[in-house]
Amino acid sequence: MAAVGLMPTRRALTVSQGNDETLTGTVLDDQGEPLDLTGVTLEMLLKPSEATADDDASVTVLSTTGGDITVSAPLAGAYSVAIPDTALTEAGVRWYRVDAVQGASRKTIVYGPLKVRDL
Repeated sequence: MAAVGLMPTRRALTVSQGNDETLTGTVLDDQGEPLDLTGVTLEMLLKPSEATADDDASVTVLSTTGGDITVSAPLAGAYSVAIPDTALTEAGVRWYRVDAVQGASRKTIVYGPLKVRDL
């Protein structure tokens, strides 16, 4: 992962309050090619706002090590994130970020506002 550039993408997401949600994505390097995710840990941070510190108690962290993120096709850079309904109890706009972590290297893949719509 350290040998290639990774350009983070800003993408707004909308999910439904109180629902279990599954989001899918593909990690691409700065040349637009799929990034090999073999041996890479993925983490998704769900934050009340962009300014909230990553280690704040209000931040929900989902990861491949915790079983919340599945790498479905490592060589193709494909993954899915299962967001539990317990992380989506309040409607409103929050912030999210998905990072690829390998050793001491952390690279943001995708980030942006996460709208939890009131149902």
